[in-house]
Amino acid sequence: MFCKDCANWDKSGSTGSCLSPKLHSGYSVSDEDILPDGWLVENDEGWGMNTAPEFGCVHFIEKEK
Repeated sequence: MFCKDCANWDKSGSTGSCLSPKLHSGYSVSDEDILPDGWLVENDEGWGMNTAPEFGCVHFIEKEK
């Protein structure tokens, strides 16, 4: 269950970005917008959270084949 096999992973170069609806980024996100099993990456330059292809996550959703 790695990012490279997840429907939410958008590969860009040797890393990729997570497009999970449970991911929020920025400084203007309220605590109420973050789901109990979600996460927030605070950033001011739009870089977000990049992961390597073999990073594992509890929010994995297998890509359709």
